[in-house]
Amino acid sequence: DELSLNLDGAAPAAPSSALDAGARGVVDPMGASSVGPSPLVIRPSVDLVECLKKLRAADNGLLYEDPYVQIGVKSQWQANRGRVMLYLGNKHGADLADVSVEVRSEVSDASSGGPGLQTRLAPAPSSLGAKKQVQVLLELAATSAFAVPPTLALRYAVADDGASHRVALETPYGCHKFLQPWPSEDPGVFFAKWRELVGKAQKVEVVRANASLAAAGVAGVAEAMRDVRLTPKPGLDPNPKNVVAAGIVPYAQAPNTTAMVRVESDANDAAVFRVTVAADDAATAAGVLRALKGQIE
Repeated sequence: DELSLNLDGAAPAAPSSALDAGARGVVDPMGASSVGPSPLVIRPSVDLVECLKKLRAADNGLLYEDPYVQIGVKSQWQANRGRVMLYLGNKHGADLADVSVEVRSEVSDASSGGPGLQTRLAPAPSSLGAKKQVQVLLELAATSAFAVPPTLALRYAVADDGASHRVALETPYGCHKFLQPWPSEDPGVFFAKWRELVGKAQKVEVVRANASLAAAGVAGVAEAMRDVRLTPKPGLDPNPKNVVAAGIVPYAQAPNTTAMVRVESDANDAAVFRVTVAADDAATAAGVLRALKGQIE
């Protein structure tokens, strides 16, 4: 019988045509060299890009699945902290051995000597019985600005073939997960802050939208902004084919860090948008741009 994670909103398994696309979400499919038998190439059985897109917007869902293992998540967010419960399930008819789960965060500011996102992962059991599931708690704290979400490194060995399998996964837990609503409705306040932030740090990228978002136009862009917890302000931009948004990241060391976004439509191509993110620091601008781009494409 198929293992059930009982996750609200979990993504269904993708058809076989999605396998190659899903593999794009794997950061490093082989990982470091292993001791013992050469590992088989394990392909995900879901589209990992789509899993990430859903989990950037949702708190619960499916992060990863292959023929042996399934990882679901349920998360809660408050201010600069997050709690993510990882549901690690053995789908296989035999035990999994040499099980290891690690989380890795980038060091955003080399001068600080530590990551902007602090993480603490409870230990996973080293073996997992057939058709069994365990819960592993991941705690997150946004101490200072960071641009790149953490990665999750999974290792396991299948008892009946002896091979060690490794996969490193991108997670959806970027700085956007901590965004709080932009409080003011005053256009003057918004644009004064925009001018201030443009002088501090900005990131600009031209993005080609997926077909459904392109068809929805500005309304689709506003929905993508809401997905990454920005507060869109339709009608605030003088051009009705553009949309602006903002949010505040309550980092422990900089609790009023602001990020603002302007998305401009291309008059000649409905699927092309110019995305500008201005923020108090370059790492936050890059992180918000990364998240929003992932929802638009």
